[in-house]
Amino acid sequence: MIGRLMSEGSGQHKLPFQGVSHSLVDQVLLSISNFLIGLAFIKFATKHDYYAYSQLIGYVALTLAIQAALVNSTALTLLPQKQGRERALATNVFFGLQLSLSATLAVIGGLFLWLVPAAISMDEIEMPLALAMTLMVLSSWLREFLRNVQFINMRADLCLQQDMAYVLLLAMAIGTLVLSRNVEADEVLLFIAASGILSALPWLHRASIRPAFDWAQWARLWREIWPLARWSLPAGLVSWASGNGYLLIGAAVLGPESTAEIVAAKLFMAPLGTIFLSWGNVFRPRVSHWIAVGAKADVARVTKFSILGVAVVVFVYFLAMVVAYPFLDAHLLGDKYKGLQFDIAWWGVFFVASGVSSVSNGVLFAGGHFRRSFYGAAVSCALSIPAMYFLGHAFGKSGLMFGAVLGEAAYATVLFWGVRRMMRGVAVTQKSEVMK
Repeated sequence: MIGRLMSEGSGQHKLPFQGVSHSLVDQVLLSISNFLIGLAFIKFATKHDYYAYSQLIGYVALTLAIQAALVNSTALTLLPQKQGRERALATNVFFGLQLSLSATLAVIGGLFLWLVPAAISMDEIEMPLALAMTLMVLSSWLREFLRNVQFINMRADLCLQQDMAYVLLLAMAIGTLVLSRNVEADEVLLFIAASGILSALPWLHRASIRPAFDWAQWARLWREIWPLARWSLPAGLVSWASGNGYLLIGAAVLGPESTAEIVAAKLFMAPLGTIFLSWGNVFRPRVSHWIAVGAKADVARVTKFSILGVAVVVFVYFLAMVVAYPFLDAHLLGDKYKGLQFDIAWWGVFFVASGVSSVSNGVLFAGGHFRRSFYGAAVSCALSIPAMYFLGHAFGKSGLMFGAVLGEAAYATVLFWGVRRMMRGVAVTQKSEVMK
């Protein structure tokens, strides 16, 4: 079935997963780059620098959750329903809106963290670090918006080309820091931001996307966005709090050094998240189309296949990590980060639930059911935040990680049942596109 899914036909009603291979290679490249950055911090930076970097990346992730809710997720739902010039104009309006939002969040976040470093349990954030994070927000929004548009247009190949350029530029930049054996958070953030902007600009020009800064057009677009975003925005914020709360709670309960160890352990399981994302990049636009045409059987079939694939991928990856860990402990982690096997195991369990929630959330968003995603995120946050805090105090890192896993498992459960309820309401007007 997999071969048939990925190789049939050439028209719009064929190749439902054309681009999966491009998306997978793309995410592998990004995963490798993130892994090498983390490894550079582990080998050549202090735990405090790695902690500072992780906390600021956490803020960038918060802004990206806002972008996903207001721009990317709504674009994935709305743009596939438009064609030709109408889609191009809507894309330009989306772009102008997202540039304004990213600039606002970048400046507000940079100033706030510079003035109130205690918000992330730091004594001081110097101006170069705050400026680097500000540029990182602008760069990340630009890259993610362009990547999102390319996936909507079924051009995963262009996304791969863009990210190959990004990874090449980033590798050269980080390589200079590694050679100097002096890795610091502000320089790494600055190099990531610069690499993101420089790699995105040629493909932005090629896509002929021009930002529209017109209040009337923004208002018309907002009337389409808000019925979806009014639920996806709180869902994204609550989901961010649940998924990244371990950083802030860890700093308060365990201290920066133990938090840096948890971040280092996650580094070795994080490729699983990029694998799930690569599937979702291609999966969601097609599911949106299938729901629109009433191909209910396709949605159900591929959702089940995806969840089964999550379990298989995590199991195989975890076995590989068990075999590789003695080498990692001896040659990569060094004395500062020895003994992370239990932390890595906790992240393995976390990503099983994360994979299920990623697939389920993609189906709900594709169908425009953002409210159910919010309910899942709210349940997750309500369970995980207090559990991480109290269990972290009682049992240290293992208690905190159990709280994180509990929240993600609850999130996955609520979203999965939400998908089942949504599918009961989808009218069958077309038997199947995948198996024609």
